[in-house]
Amino acid sequence: MSVGFGATIVQLVPYAALRDDFLFAEAIGLDNGWVIDQFWIDGAPEVPLLEAWATLAALAADTERIRIGSMVTNVANRNPGILAKSILTVDQVSDGRVDVAVGGGHYPVEHEALGLDFLDPQGRGDRLREAVTILDEALRGSTVSHEGQHFTLREATFRPGPTQSPRPPIWVAAQASRSLRVAAQHADGVVSLGEYEKGIEDSLRAFRARMEKLDEICVEEGRDPSTLRRCYFAGWANEPIFASVDATADLIGSYVDAGATDFTFYLHNPEEPLLDDLLASDRMATRDQLAETAQEVFPHFRG
Repeated sequence: MSVGFGATIVQLVPYAALRDDFLFAEAIGLDNGWVIDQFWIDGAPEVPLLEAWATLAALAADTERIRIGSMVTNVANRNPGILAKSILTVDQVSDGRVDVAVGGGHYPVEHEALGLDFLDPQGRGDRLREAVTILDEALRGSTVSHEGQHFTLREATFRPGPTQSPRPPIWVAAQASRSLRVAAQHADGVVSLGEYEKGIEDSLRAFRARMEKLDEICVEEGRDPSTLRRCYFAGWANEPIFASVDATADLIGSYVDAGATDFTFYLHNPEEPLLDDLLASDRMATRDQLAETAQEVFPHFRG
């Protein structure tokens, strides 16, 4: 299986700078460009941050080849029917280049600011399962009725339907068994974060165990484990990813051996000093580093 590579680019103002970053990612041959789907930067709510899906609609018109999407959309913030309509709109504008990654939500301050309940892990997992079940059906252009604990839809029709077949790809951010099972039941891929502030050995060990658990769950659900892609979201663990070309190649190889099929790396925005600590610790790439990596490293992992 060919390994996919993408960049996660925080959508700060001005939009023109973000557009240029996506065009850069497209020019160096990346497969995916992702924006984050938060309304505020963690710990810095004063930083101007563009809304994700309106931004993706603009990026869909301004790019030509690169796939675009959210990394990741918190299903607590968005009714899945409304979210499906946004995704299908971007699917049309991009001519079939949109993915959506969804998660149960990890940022209590954002929930509180928006008047949303920050549920316990089981509640967030149940809400995620409901949302993904609805998205799986709605993104096919179906008419959906759903009566659940968290969401209700009554004969909601989703037209235009998808440009992609059978629907835009769904990724589930999954660290625990409950969300891994949601992915195995409904999704095309899993997004797994590194272990926050831990070193590569601990993060790699946790990732490998998570992928082995995912394989077990797929078998239980009657699904071929090889049909589910696995994206490692780099930059969360204390890993010097971009210390050198060799370091990047070694890290990618280690995670591929542990089950990764895709990667996303943070692309640094020099206008945002809050992210400088990630750059200083080689956990986030400059344009030059990412371009060099795309030329020297990525081809060795592509089929």
